[in-house]
Amino acid sequence: MTRLFIGGIATETNTFSAVPTTMHDFETGGLYRGDATRHPPHHFTAPLHVWRERAEAEGIEVVEGLMAMAQPGGTTLASVWQSLCAQLLADVRAAGPVDMVLLNLHGAMIADGEFDCEGALLEGIREILPEAVIGCELDLHCHLTERMLRAADLIVAYKEYPHTDIVERAEDLWTLALATERGEIRPTAGRAECHMISVWHTTRAPMTGFVARMKTLEAEGTALSVSFCHGFALGDMPDLGARMLVYTDADPKAAGALAEQLAQEIWEMRHQTRTRMMTGAEAVAAALAAPKGPVVIADVADNPGTGAGADSTYMLSALIEAGAKGALVGLMYDPMAVETCIGAGEGAALSQRIGGKFSPRSGPPLDLEIRVLKVVEDLRQTTVAGQTMRCGRAVLVETTHGIRIALNDLRTQTFHPDAFAALGVDLAGTPVVVVKSTQHFHAGFPPVAADILYARTPTAVQFEGPENPYRMRGGDYWPLSAEALRAG
Repeated sequence: MTRLFIGGIATETNTFSAVPTTMHDFETGGLYRGDATRHPPHHFTAPLHVWRERAEAEGIEVVEGLMAMAQPGGTTLASVWQSLCAQLLADVRAAGPVDMVLLNLHGAMIADGEFDCEGALLEGIREILPEAVIGCELDLHCHLTERMLRAADLIVAYKEYPHTDIVERAEDLWTLALATERGEIRPTAGRAECHMISVWHTTRAPMTGFVARMKTLEAEGTALSVSFCHGFALGDMPDLGARMLVYTDADPKAAGALAEQLAQEIWEMRHQTRTRMMTGAEAVAAALAAPKGPVVIADVADNPGTGAGADSTYMLSALIEAGAKGALVGLMYDPMAVETCIGAGEGAALSQRIGGKFSPRSGPPLDLEIRVLKVVEDLRQTTVAGQTMRCGRAVLVETTHGIRIALNDLRTQTFHPDAFAALGVDLAGTPVVVVKSTQHFHAGFPPVAADILYARTPTAVQFEGPENPYRMRGGDYWPLSAEALRAG
């Protein structure tokens, strides 16, 4: 009987964060020791549910190992990484003879002493199972390394940002892995450097068209799989940068040529794909001047989905300074304030120090007079891929300036308007909404937003220049370097 092993370790590492990722972060995010598929699916466990269901329908025996995930954060402690990696490798050994291994990883996990956690893990599994078909699904904000490609037979990355296609890509990986195991295809990889560090939103042209083109190349049989690996600009490591990945059937030359062609296409649309960033004051002024609301402003530098604290006060200060009465900001991570407000109860008026606690990038705390409008003991919201996630305990407070703040005690980005609806907020009557997110909010907010703006506050990492902010990666990338870099 064919046997399949499933599992994974996933987190996204912001090396500019001063707060390390600990074992507690994995325990809070989700630490399943062989039983992830016995629980409802969410962001990182949904692929395992897909693979188990497809395998069992084919009469394939499934062995499930460790699935560990943590909210994006700072560099993972060496002891934590070593413990999790050792556990997953032990699970693989204990599984016995295995024909296929499918892992859900992130691709941008960095630990003390290990820049390429996913590559190390895949390499370790390959040593244990030299003949097995090994495949993994990655977030498109991955660092695609040669080490990963050498160890894995198949790597499939998300195509969409926001990541609405996690389940679809899990289905793709399953189909390719099964065909490989049965000898129906022989995947050969081609990787191309894009010489770029940027952020690509797939919710608008020309990226919508590029994603459609990748899918067409797969559907017509030109490639088995096409992935555009955007890279993660906040992960300072030697292999940082965008790359194209193409798999063909037993034709490495064609895979390499197509990867280079697609990388050149991304290069040529580089100016069109740049997102206009405003300062906080500019974004608030533009939102207040809009003919109607709500205008949604993404506080991109304080997105916990990139490892930030979600407690930066810069956008809140901009709202107060502009007199933006009726505006809303959240979800803002402040366990101390949440605890105090819950203790005070709904309707209470009190002085409260809010924000500015997580790291030096959080800005100064604000001392505000507030009133507690709503308390929710277990706030939940719809995630980018449609599952439901916990947001912890939460409170809605209003300052004397008439600005509302949604505070919670479980650091997570704002994905969906239902996070605010559960706190009693009617967005239709809200002129400005500041969300702690970079782009994943775009899966839920467009139906209610009159406009969407992007703001970058002072502590954002300026990878565009004029200086190279990286210690481990050189400055030979666009937009820092000359535009002729790739062409040359």
